[in-house]
Amino acid sequence: MADSTPRPIVLADLGREPFRILFPSAVLAGILGAAVWPLHFAGWGGYPGLTHARLMAAGFFGGFIFGFLGTALPRMLSAPALGTRNVLLVTALHLAMVLAYATGQLGLGDHLFVVLWLLFVWLMALRVRQRKDTPPPGFVLAGLAFLCAGTGAVLAVLQHYFEDLDSSWVFLQRLLGYQGFVLLPILGVGPFLLPRFFGQRSPHDFPEMLIPNSAWLRKTALAFVVGLVIIASFFLEVWGWQRPAYGIRLAAIAGYLFVEFPWRLAPGPGRGLGRALQVAFVALMGAWLILTLYPTYRAALLHLALIGGFAGVTLVVAAWVVHGHSGELDRLKRRHRWLTITLVLFWVAMLTRISGDFWPAIMISHYIYAALLLIAGLLLWSVFVVPKTLRIDD
Repeated sequence: MADSTPRPIVLADLGREPFRILFPSAVLAGILGAAVWPLHFAGWGGYPGLTHARLMAAGFFGGFIFGFLGTALPRMLSAPALGTRNVLLVTALHLAMVLAYATGQLGLGDHLFVVLWLLFVWLMALRVRQRKDTPPPGFVLAGLAFLCAGTGAVLAVLQHYFEDLDSSWVFLQRLLGYQGFVLLPILGVGPFLLPRFFGQRSPHDFPEMLIPNSAWLRKTALAFVVGLVIIASFFLEVWGWQRPAYGIRLAAIAGYLFVEFPWRLAPGPGRGLGRALQVAFVALMGAWLILTLYPTYRAALLHLALIGGFAGVTLVVAAWVVHGHSGELDRLKRRHRWLTITLVLFWVAMLTRISGDFWPAIMISHYIYAALLLIAGLLLWSVFVVPKTLRIDD
């Protein structure tokens, strides 16, 4: 029998499993994205609103998305891995983009993100052409997410050349780049992964097939329609129909979750992880429910989705991926108090950040506290997760 003891990674392992280098790069982006607020209030640099948003969307969430899809999609397609040189190039572009944003060079960062997006899409397109299998149906939402990201990236670059660009295009760029790029992959990957957190088989886990069957086509069509509805809601929001936009987005998310997610499954191994994901998805729906009722407080209340929802799902799934590939998934199922503490820190940070917009007298202090809590949560997560990226279970 082969030895199943985890071993230290070598350079070639990065080419097969890009998450091992892109997840740490994403964490760095998240720490820098949170740190810009206390640094600003300490007198360093101008207002960091755009810097923070770019670092979190393209840097933090983007790093996890590139790392996850770069690892998972070639395997699901039975296609060649990305390869070490390609992964190192993707990581170099991601780090360069993060550093550009962190130093206030938004134009350079936006251009680098376009190059990064083009490279990653090209690498994925090559693997789609070489595929011997069909990906899970929900992954069509990841394709729509990259369409959102690419469109948003181009609009961001155009802002540096056309100062009189209509504000509606700027607003659309932020919706596509900050929300569509993150929300759609979460919905797409969720039905494939979430049942595993309850010890169940995913209804999106089809046998290997090059030509999709009718069941796959039905699920793909549903995911595609949900994605188009969510993207259409972005345009409604740009046109000023905020309440209808939030209501439609909520209905699309809730409907897809109800149909495709295993809410009623009996808890199995990984119960705590499954519950954590359920809380995160409830936060997603709750965010747009509250926004439908109180659209005036959009900037503050969106953090319920961004931190409680997006970040919650991201950190849980990333921890699962890292532990699974380092031979320690059973340990994660048994003990994960550190992950619970991480998510609690994120929720307290979220509530602190939201409260700052409702009471201007405490806004600055609460922005600072929220940023420090986020950094503390990311550091705690990193202590227990990042070292495991250096071990591989063959």
